[in-house]
Amino acid sequence: MAPFRYRSRIKEFNEAFTKQVSADLQKRRDELISPRNAQKFQHGRMWRTKPTEHGDEAGEMQAHSFEVRSHFDDVVNHDLAKFVETRKRLIEGLTAQLQASLYQTISQSTEKSGNTVVVGPGQSPADAFLAALEMIEFGIDENGEVSLPQIHMGRDAFEKTIADLETRGPEFIERVEQVKAQKSELARQRESDRLARFPLAWEGDSL
Repeated sequence: MAPFRYRSRIKEFNEAFTKQVSADLQKRRDELISPRNAQKFQHGRMWRTKPTEHGDEAGEMQAHSFEVRSHFDDVVNHDLAKFVETRKRLIEGLTAQLQASLYQTISQSTEKSGNTVVVGPGQSPADAFLAALEMIEFGIDENGEVSLPQIHMGRDAFEKTIADLETRGPEFIERVEQVKAQKSELARQRESDRLARFPLAWEGDSL
């Protein structure tokens, strides 16, 4: 006798389980990357970036994998809670790999461009925050609004930075606001220059 009698049910279960994992991973990914900045490939594994002053590089898909095990006794005892636990472990494991891959890619990009700030022993996290802010170029979203940069830190670094910022006086806060205003205006100007290169949709049309 085969170990599993209802083979069609096995396929249905696997498909349902995979869909649940995929949906949960999608939610976790959206917390890190805006859905509007995510692209899907229908075929192929490689792509080439737009040439910049830092070179023209080819990228390639990276496979993420995570192993989970189901104990025989749990299956025999019909312990359905184990399926939920397994799904959670799988999602946590794959999400951790996505985070590591994402931050590694960002780190390689910033090191190549020189947009890095190092906080050594005894140095101020608040000063490093301001220095990083001065290096960053703000963007414009699809609604024409300035998109402020996101800050990703470990818990310890975040707490130290917040504590240091709270000790700074109004002059420091004013300087931060000045940088934000300057960067925002530059972003609007770049977007205006970019749009000026394209004719309006109704220009050239005739009745």
